[in-house]
Amino acid sequence: MEIAKSTSESTGEEETAFLGWRMVGVAFLSNCLASGITIAAFGNFVDPVSEAFGASRSTISQAMAIAFVVIGFLGPFAGALLDRGWARPMMATGVVIAGTGLILLSHATELWQAGIFFCGFVGLGAALFGIMPSMALVSHWFVRQRGLAIGISAAGLTLVGGLGPAAAEFLIDLYGWRAAMMYIGVATILIGLPVFTRIVIARPELVGQRPDGDSFVIDEDSTANPGVESSVLTAAELARDSRLWILSIGFGLILTSPLVMTPVVVPYGTDLGLTAQQATAFFAAMMPFSLLGKIVVGRWADVAPIKSAMGFVAVGNAAVWLLLYLEPGFYLFLVTGAIYGLGIGGASPLQGVAMGRMFGRANFGRASGFGGVVAIAVITSAMVLFQVLYGSTGNYGTGFLVQAVLIMAGGVLIAAVRIPEAAGGTTA
Repeated sequence: MEIAKSTSESTGEEETAFLGWRMVGVAFLSNCLASGITIAAFGNFVDPVSEAFGASRSTISQAMAIAFVVIGFLGPFAGALLDRGWARPMMATGVVIAGTGLILLSHATELWQAGIFFCGFVGLGAALFGIMPSMALVSHWFVRQRGLAIGISAAGLTLVGGLGPAAAEFLIDLYGWRAAMMYIGVATILIGLPVFTRIVIARPELVGQRPDGDSFVIDEDSTANPGVESSVLTAAELARDSRLWILSIGFGLILTSPLVMTPVVVPYGTDLGLTAQQATAFFAAMMPFSLLGKIVVGRWADVAPIKSAMGFVAVGNAAVWLLLYLEPGFYLFLVTGAIYGLGIGGASPLQGVAMGRMFGRANFGRASGFGGVVAIAVITSAMVLFQVLYGSTGNYGTGFLVQAVLIMAGGVLIAAVRIPEAAGGTTA
């Protein structure tokens, strides 16, 4: 296992307190920032940006799809750096690039400039410090409690998903979309850079510690032999493992839910006759239930079989799209948000636990990176398909039904994968 040891990554002295939960806090913040600048508030900017540049909603919404293509194709590169212990410089560089991209975007005068700044700068930065790097960081510090740790860190996605749209709408109403974009970019750098440069430690071994704070290493590939580390797999060995690709496609289909839904909830809500603030209440209803789902399902994945939880995630997300298809009134709209929170809340910890059990800490970053290319391709295709269906029909209904079918197909694929036992002997 190759770990880059340097003064920038090591504290220089042995720590007595386990630092893993500090890394969970860093990952929580990372998820807040990454989701806030790429997903959570995107829908709030669709209408003002489309008016500013004379473009359609579907054209503006496709920027998110392109940005996630950038994130996906950078996944293997980022994953390799993470497995080699370069989390700190990579995440610090990423947050500067992403924040700078938002600042430049606020001054764009042409649509093509806005596209480059968002898809290139923000997408590139998010790939280096966002959701996948934060999950890999936590997974390197935890094995027995990985599901719980990922669930807590992924709660940052939920928090900003609930509060971000309302905050963005407030800034847009008060200052206009350009100033709001600039303030968000400056805040991203000022908050993220000091945390990533001062706190991030790639692996517990760099400070004389072990995963979960144990005195020995429990590894997914050798649960009966807790003192043995997993072997480092080559890229070719990872590529030949069909489980990686099936699992990535399956979770990619399920994770189309937040990435397809987020840009359209506010516009769809206003089409139903709701105000913009009422439409953003969907996310407020979602937030507490998604927090509950992440922590409870994450812990469940650590100690019990996880296939039933995966089924719950798939069915819950499919049900949300069917409810939206019914053109709900305001109160059913809020109930749909709550169901969505429960359904999507457990997806991140389940994905992290499954990936960790199959490939171990030594390969987690690269496996997630390679799988991420496939997952992002699936998600991006679904996002583009949804916008094409909306553009051709003039309504969201057909896209909602297609989304329900895609998510159930993802659940079927995940159910077909044999996931190794947990450290305590729990079958998956």
